[in-house]
Amino acid sequence: MSNNDQEADNLESVFKQKRIIRSSVRQTLKSMDPSLRYQEDDIIQSIVLEAPWFKSSKRLCAYISCSALREVDTSKLLSQILSPAPDGNKLQIAKKLYVPRVEDKNSNMRMFNISRIDDLVANSMNIWNLLQCFCPVFCSVSLSFLFAFFNILLAMLLGLAFDRSGRRLGRGGGYYDTFLKNYKELAKEKNWRLPLFVALSYSVQIMDEEVIPVTPNDVLVDALVSPTGVIPITSAALGRYYF
Repeated sequence: MSNNDQEADNLESVFKQKRIIRSSVRQTLKSMDPSLRYQEDDIIQSIVLEAPWFKSSKRLCAYISCSALREVDTSKLLSQILSPAPDGNKLQIAKKLYVPRVEDKNSNMRMFNISRIDDLVANSMNIWNLLQCFCPVFCSVSLSFLFAFFNILLAMLLGLAFDRSGRRLGRGGGYYDTFLKNYKELAKEKNWRLPLFVALSYSVQIMDEEVIPVTPNDVLVDALVSPTGVIPITSAALGRYYF
């Protein structure tokens, strides 16, 4: 068997394992008690809002959560970020927020800067999305330049499952992995500082170390935020943001 055949077999094995884990986690999330999910949503967002690494980040990325997909809710986070600081409150740091939007079925995703909660609208399925009139701030091709230019220090990520070694399992579309891998490669080449990659996770989505299989294209997260607290994983999480 040639090396190429061996690599193809290894990748197929990884993809098969991922499909099995996805199916299991989806079923677990589907059977999760709604009241428990709501409770964990609230706890996770409160942990983030009180964290020094969140408070000190002037520019950050966050996703718009979809309840139908059972993603950890970010509505309180978005509202807090986009709400104007109370008069006289000099301790609240103004933040610039960038949110992703999937553009097509080819793993293309664009980032948009929003400044008001009114920039989001609910569709017929009550899923929040960006107003269609928005122009993208950057896409995957120009992501690296704009991350460096805007000095984004924090990126809050979603996923279907995570393990305690920082491995992330998405839904299979490759959007975040493509997005983040392109940036990390160019950041290394240009010696740019990476933002902290923090994933928000329900308790049932977290697995033991190295349970999730990975390919060379998979991007690890620096830390997890779960209902039990923050789980720092990389040296960046331990050293830069006072975990």
